[in-house]
Amino acid sequence: MNIIFDFLSLLLNSIFSFTGDWGLAIVLLTVGVRLVLSPMSFKQKKSMQQQQKLSVKMQEIKEKYKDNKIRLEEEVKKHSVESAKGMLGCLVTLIQLPILMTMWSVFNKIPVDVGTYLIPWVSSIKISDSYFIIPLIYVLASLTPSLLSYVTFFKIEGQATMSKSNIVIMAVVGLFVAKAAPIAVGIYLITTSVFNFLEELIFRIYMKNLKTQN
Repeated sequence: MNIIFDFLSLLLNSIFSFTGDWGLAIVLLTVGVRLVLSPMSFKQKKSMQQQQKLSVKMQEIKEKYKDNKIRLEEEVKKHSVESAKGMLGCLVTLIQLPILMTMWSVFNKIPVDVGTYLIPWVSSIKISDSYFIIPLIYVLASLTPSLLSYVTFFKIEGQATMSKSNIVIMAVVGLFVAKAAPIAVGIYLITTSVFNFLEELIFRIYMKNLKTQN
């Protein structure tokens, strides 16, 4: 973790020396790291999609062969192998998490007490936003990927839709987290959320085009 922290800190300082603004440096570093992680993120999304389809298929098999235990065991065993392969794809999240958590730490420990052109109403990126603007922007941005499943055009076959109650809980938790975090971390959270939205949008369009081709 220290190696990742030192490397990201060095990158952040290098970007700042070019931009002259810590807020912009945070945005550029976040986007750069997320672009590098995108192939793994796409693999994870595809694996999760396959897992959801397999889950539906397993339920259909159990219902179809409920009176034939031997055939049921054969079918379940066959599809369990596919499920195990899909689970390996989901494990890429474990590779991404240490990097993303370290980025939070890097931005939280920026050794300067200055403002940023991106947030002109605050004097320092080391304090939280007393106007509540950053937390609200973050909550709205963080919810957009989940809301895509409610748009008919972007729906993916077999993909579960987040319930409205979970969306509300996610919004409330996100609001408290962003309110307690310093502006530097808030910029990171917003940038990450916007990137998540664009990534999810591209993934859904890709899956729909893939289905059309097949």
